[in-house]
Formats: sequence, C-alpha cells, structure tokens
Amino acid sequence: MKLFCWALMAIFTTSISWAEITKDASEQLADLLSPINSFSANFSQQLLDSKGNSYQKLTGIFHGKKPNQVHWTVFQPAAQTIVSNGARLWLYDPDLEQVIVEPYANNPETNPIILLLGSPQQISESFNVTGQKLVNDSTQQFILEPIALTTLYKQLSIEFSKGSLSGINFTDNLGQKTLIEFQNFILNPSFEDNFFTFKIPEGVDVVSHGH
Repeated sequence: MKLFCWALMAIFTTSISWAEITKDASEQLADLLSPINSFSANFSQQLLDSKGNSYQKLTGIFHGKKPNQVHWTVFQPAAQTIVSNGARLWLYDPDLEQVIVEPYANNPETNPIILLLGSPQQISESFNVTGQKLVNDSTQQFILEPIALTTLYKQLSIEFSKGSLSGINFTDNLGQKTLIEFQNFILNPSFEDNFFTFKIPEGVDVVSHGH
C-alpha cells in the first residue's frame, strides 16, 4: 500500500506572479527544509480525480522526525494510523482490525515524504525545481518535476508561509491530485522514545510485505 495515500496541499490563491530568485530554487528549498529536524501539525487532505472533482477529504495530525520517521493519524472520515521508524512502515486500520507491515520506501522519486524528513541534498539529485512567490509576498511555493521518467507522480509542490511549512501537493501519472494543507505547524518538538515504532494491538490481523 502506498505511503502517500495521503500527502499534500492545495494552493487556493489564484493570483500568482513569478519572481526572480537570486539563489538557485533547489538550494533555496533545501535551506528552508534544513532547519526541520522534527515537526507536528494538523492536516487536511483532499483527493481530486483527473477532472478536478473531489472524491475524498481527510483530517488528522502528522508528526515527523529526521531521518524518515513518521506518525500520521487520520481522524475523519475513518480512523487510520501510519507509523514508520525509518526502516519499517505500519499501516493500522482499526475498523478492519488489521495492520499492514512493509519496508519504508527511502526513495524521493516514489515517496515524497523523504523530501521533508530525508536529506535536502536529494532534491537537486532527483528533481528539477522552480520557485514562485504568491502575491501576498509571505508565501513561497516550489514546483518539483522528477528527473526520472519512472516515478509514480509527475509533479510535486511544496509551500511555505512566512518561512514555515504550510503544505504539499502532488499529481500522479493519471492526473489525480493529492492536496494537503498543514495547520498549527510546530517546529522541532521532542518525542518520547519509541514514539515512531508502532505497537501492534492484540488480536488484530498482521499482513507483512517484504520481510
């Protein structure tokens, strides 16, 4: 199951002007991502089909910590939890009473979460990056197009508001879009030991892939 059955934000402002960027866009994006060692944020996610019709909306909370540790909880419309310690990924569906366990995909071309919690140097190696400022001049958006032709998506954007991560969206090769907006972003919180290791509840079915 794809890690990014979730992930990333809509740009609601339609009045956008392209701006000259003094530093290379990929370097500027790396500079914004580098201070992020961990974070917590509420999120709202929307999935759109190739015609732009919304067919799913999710809300929840997202915690992350470098390198590649994830704790993603969906509250609405149905509970779901995704946890990774950087090596293994657990996807827990309480309604199905099932946990799927699989290797964590440490590849930014198939798993965009790497861009937030991996090495910023991977950006220039894997993507062509351009930047644009929204008209209010407090929001910076970066457009990333994968260099390889074998990626699962054709375009990704990352947005910062006043220097703080505010959202990501991506478009897959079928034209479907995943839009995620972050709210109440907290930079570099501390987490308890083993927070990013999922404890499997008793009595649930466990489906293991790749182990």
